[in-house]
Amino acid sequence: MATPITNPYKTSLLVDNCSSLELSCDCKKITFKDTSNYVDSDMPGHLSTDFTSRVIKITRGDGSIFELITADIRTNNPTAYPLATQGIAYNIIPSHLASNNTFTYTFKDSDVDGIYSVELCTYPNWRSNVYYEAYLKPIVLRNGKYYKATLSSTNLDPEDPLNDAYWTLYTDTGNCDSTRYCNTQRIVVLCISIEDCYRQAVADAFCGIQKNPCKDMCDNKDFMKAMKMRVVMDGLEFAACGFDWDNAQNHVDILKSLCCCN
Repeated sequence: MATPITNPYKTSLLVDNCSSLELSCDCKKITFKDTSNYVDSDMPGHLSTDFTSRVIKITRGDGSIFELITADIRTNNPTAYPLATQGIAYNIIPSHLASNNTFTYTFKDSDVDGIYSVELCTYPNWRSNVYYEAYLKPIVLRNGKYYKATLSSTNLDPEDPLNDAYWTLYTDTGNCDSTRYCNTQRIVVLCISIEDCYRQAVADAFCGIQKNPCKDMCDNKDFMKAMKMRVVMDGLEFAACGFDWDNAQNHVDILKSLCCCN
């Protein structure tokens, strides 16, 4: 008989059902929180102490990636995370048990405006004394590899080839939102350069109006640029509020193009 679950485990970056991602007023950093229900979950094999590993992938405005990882991730993947790139491509973070679970990404000089995404993935360690029920689709971490339950079992080691009817190697970790173990949130960043560009466009437009208030605005290139940017920025806000991130990216691209116009 299946175990009744009233509070299933779910990885989360939400606070009060809203994204925890916040952009600082001085446009220097993005803060966010790991709010996964490590403590409250009643799923078998999902105790708070089972989660000692996590990966936070930050995709920046230009598409490049910076990661926050626990030490075991680096130990088990030395080629992917060489010591020479620590601080450049990744940083080490503690497990949730040894952390306040609030993180900061500080913008670098090379960062640009765009849509920044934060993807959090964390999987529980396999334990021999847990009855893993396949209908719950549990995925476990075992010696640096992920395994998904295909049949219910207890004390059948996932990395033992003799148990491949019960566990299958899980490699689809890039499909973040398809399991309870990952969550992605996004935020639009325009304050690095686009907002300054827009302020300058507005100032230039006003100067043109001030010099000749009666002139047709269609002949005022600065005014038309400012209005174009305002329309696109409004459209960007609507797209982001509707979680239409592909459309939002199109709006960001247009804004960058407008800023490059003479």
